Amino acid sequence: MNTQSEAVSTIMSLLCRGFYSTAFQPIVDTGTKVSVGYESLLRGPEGTLLADPGRLFNEVGYLPEDTRLTLDRACIDSAVRTGKNLPDKTLIFINIMGATMVRMTSMLNEFLSLLGELEIDPSRIVFEVSETTNRELTEHISAVLHLLQRAGIRVALDDIGVRSPYLYHLLYLEPEFIKLDRIFVKGIDRDSRKQDLVHCMTNMAKTMGARLIAEGIETEKEFDVMKALGVPLSQGYFLGRPQPAKQWQLAGAVRCPGSAA
Repeated sequence: MNTQSEAVSTIMSLLCRGFYSTAFQPIVDTGTKVSVGYESLLRGPEGTLLADPGRLFNEVGYLPEDTRLTLDRACIDSAVRTGKNLPDKTLIFINIMGATMVRMTSMLNEFLSLLGELEIDPSRIVFEVSETTNRELTEHISAVLHLLQRAGIRVALDDIGVRSPYLYHLLYLEPEFIKLDRIFVKGIDRDSRKQDLVHCMTNMAKTMGARLIAEGIETEKEFDVMKALGVPLSQGYFLGRPQPAKQWQLAGAVRCPGSAA
């Protein structure tokens, strides 16, 4: 097992040598299956620490905060540099740590300059803030959001429903998109209670001025339920696996195949 110092040394070495990349998974209009955006996802060499981003960002104490911030900024930079190759006008969803979001006050001009250099309209950027962000940090993030919104950048609240503060986050962050955790999607075609819950969440999101995104759709039956429930946006292996941006550019912003292949 890696010690923290060994993990930090390995990760910084991989980052410095550029041994990481970004893949993109489509987010589609549920009614038409047309891609409206893509979520950026860290990819590292198989067998290395960068191959397990969930552990790097979510395991408490595995990495020191400054290393996680460095990694997060590298992921954001890669997402926009490679996201330039996505179909025109589609949205680029980028996961961002709450701590990184708070620091956007000092990073914003640099980030906007990068977008200008890449000729990416800021309105195409959607920062996904994890629901695991604590309440105290949420209040700080809320203050930063006004700067982002004036620049045209949008916000999504990720993985709602897995922790209790999600209503608090909805109130203070006023996200334009709400991503429903996959636990509520898996097997929904066989679970009427999940169907009732997703129906309520769809209506609540609409009332709050946001659009619900159902994550983790892996079967046609699950997708059909989302369509019947009026969920506006959908994401999952059934609609497309993560691929490099250039692969999606070749395909264009077209109807997804609706296949896990």
